[in-house]
Order: sequence, then C-alpha cells, then structure tokens
Amino acid sequence: MTSHRTAFVIGFLALLLIFAAPGAARADKPAAFIKIAGTQIVSAARSRSQAMMTAVIQRYSDLPDISLFSLGNYRKHLPSSRRGSYYDGVSRFMARYFIDQAKQYPVAKFQVYTQSSKASWGYEVDSVVTLTSGTTHTLRWHVVPRKSGYRVRDVSILGVWITPISLIGQQKNLFEDYIQDNGGKITALLSALGG
Repeated sequence: MTSHRTAFVIGFLALLLIFAAPGAARADKPAAFIKIAGTQIVSAARSRSQAMMTAVIQRYSDLPDISLFSLGNYRKHLPSSRRGSYYDGVSRFMARYFIDQAKQYPVAKFQVYTQSSKASWGYEVDSVVTLTSGTTHTLRWHVVPRKSGYRVRDVSILGVWITPISLIGQQKNLFEDYIQDNGGKITALLSALGG
C-alpha cells in the first residue's frame, strides 16, 4: 500500500514538473485561458442574460482595442474622457448581438482541442463548438497577452477573422456608417450606445 502511494505521489509530482516547465507552461497558458473564456461565453449564451454576457465580454475580450478599431477613422474624435463609457456601451452592444445569435445557434458543447501556437501578434488556439443541431464548427481564437493576463482579440470561423462575438468587421462598418449618417458626429454613436 505504501509503495502504491509513493508511486502515485512521485507520478503526480512528475506531472507537476512537466507542466511547470517554462516552455510547457508558456505554451499552455493561452489554451487554458480559452478553455475558461469559451466555457464562460457558452454559459452566458445559455443563460440568455445580457448582463452576464456583458460581464463575460468585459472580462475576457480585448475590449479597448476592439472598441477603438470599430471606430475606424473616427477613432481620433473619441474624447479620452468618454473612453470608459464608450467601452461599456460597446460591451453592451456586443452582448445584445451575441445573445440574439445564441438563440439562433445554441451551443451544446465547447472543446479546446489543441495547445496554443505562437504568432507574431500573440497566440492561436483552436476549438470546436457543437450546436444542439449536431453541426460542428472549428474556431481559431486570436489571443493577445496583456498586463492583466490574456484577452481574446479575435476569432476565426472557416478562416474569416471576426471578433470573439462575430462582430468586429460588421461592427466597424455599422459604427462608421452611423456616425457618417449623423453628420460625422461621434457623439451620436456615444449617445446611441448609452455612453
């Protein structure tokens, strides 16, 4: 009994050392982050709670970069004093969109199936989502390191780059068009987003 216990402890410590090795830990952190982030996104989508989805977006996405990118050429007109409220408005906008999409495409299962691979801008992590219909989709997550940890900057489905909420390209066009249709005033968009 003691020899089995000793073997178990040695085996457990060996696993810890393997995963604690600098190279392995570095390679696995983005994938581990996506396992958590993806699971939280799916949970928020299932809840149909906009508040829960907003919190998940704020916690796991690279919200400042996504938000600023979405302004396109109008980015320079965003007053620094309004950035925080703008980011909040964008997260609520994205949450509404994602909850609406979740009704049409309910996810039954989310699984990260690869370790991360290094890219010049950060890391790529592949996953698969299975819808309740049985249809599966491969997602490639674009993960960027930040001071506060990793953040989702983008996700590709079938090789097309979009935000983690399937929105960045469409969102950019929508925001720019809205500003242009309102006399080029960024304040119109800020008001519409509640920021």
